[in-house]
Amino acid sequence: MKQSRLIIVFIALLFSSCKKEDAQTYKVEYSIGCTNCMVVYISDQQGTQTTEHYKDSNWKYSFNAKKNQEVLLLAYNTASSHQSVTATIKLNEQVLKTQTSYCPVNGLSFCVDTIR
Repeated sequence: MKQSRLIIVFIALLFSSCKKEDAQTYKVEYSIGCTNCMVVYISDQQGTQTTEHYKDSNWKYSFNAKKNQEVLLLAYNTASSHQSVTATIKLNEQVLKTQTSYCPVNGLSFCVDTIR
């Protein structure tokens, strides 16, 4: 009887010491700064790429990402006039990446990073 209890305790310890999958999620928030932009971004944990047209500085998008996931945001000036374009990615409300382009030709800002 004592031997079977010892085996059960050993098995329980063995299973409890197994590494568990990191289930923590991270809040990702995208925002842009421009008057008329096309926006391309990763929109979910599956890595779905989404494109939206005619967006301005009021545009924001957020989702829950997982560890080791790539996050990506591209903002491209589609206005008829030259303008600066800013793309910002926040992770848990802290700026992860931000990029501003003052290029008079295309006004393209691109941010990409991997959650570690």
